[in-house]
Amino acid sequence: MDLKIVIPSHKRFDRVLTTSAVAGAILCVEESQAKLYRACNPDIEIVTHPDSIKGLALKRDWIIKHFGDVFMLDDDISAMKRVYTEKGEETTVEAETASEIIRVTAQACKDSGLFLFGFSSAPNPIAFNSLNPIQLSGYFTGCAHGVLKGSKLWYNPEIICNEDYWISCLNAHHHRGGWKDTRFYFAQKDTFVNRGGLAEFRNIEAEQKDFEYLQQVFGKEIITLRKNQGKAHEFQKSLRLPF
Repeated sequence: MDLKIVIPSHKRFDRVLTTSAVAGAILCVEESQAKLYRACNPDIEIVTHPDSIKGLALKRDWIIKHFGDVFMLDDDISAMKRVYTEKGEETTVEAETASEIIRVTAQACKDSGLFLFGFSSAPNPIAFNSLNPIQLSGYFTGCAHGVLKGSKLWYNPEIICNEDYWISCLNAHHHRGGWKDTRFYFAQKDTFVNRGGLAEFRNIEAEQKDFEYLQQVFGKEIITLRKNQGKAHEFQKSLRLPF
């Protein structure tokens, strides 16, 4: 499989972390920002898209159509890490190994007849089920997920901040399953406050709009508000699929 590992980025030309975390990744940026990105990332392949492609949803949609089989990573990821661990064990996965794990996972997804694949969104090892390391349904984190060609998946420009919930729900509707290897996760900075990238568009009003739109499309029983205390903002969501 000719899988491409792609980092969509926006106005973070001097602060891209992910190229050190995953070997062989490609940066995907607006044409007008390419010069700055190339100056700050001289050893990294850079692919440009038209400046008319605005917002992360449209950028992701352009990427899956342009590259075919693709795995997308946010630009602020410090490392792939193992969820399963013993006390005192090193959890960071080397960049070359991380790239190989992504490719093996993509192939497993393809061999299973599925189209959406990814890794754990829960870094706490207590939440890891060693008897069920591969999950075939549920939520796929936006910071690191892949789409294989031939799917019915697309990214809706109406969604500003929550393209991960959109694609997880759409995938459940069309394909009924995905491939999620919960043995690994990607550690990243807090993108809600990190300058550039999605932080340029993300605010509480946008989160509320996304929440209401997702409920309108997929149903109020599928998209709900989290009830736990200490959440980052009032419109943090939960995904409840009936399978």
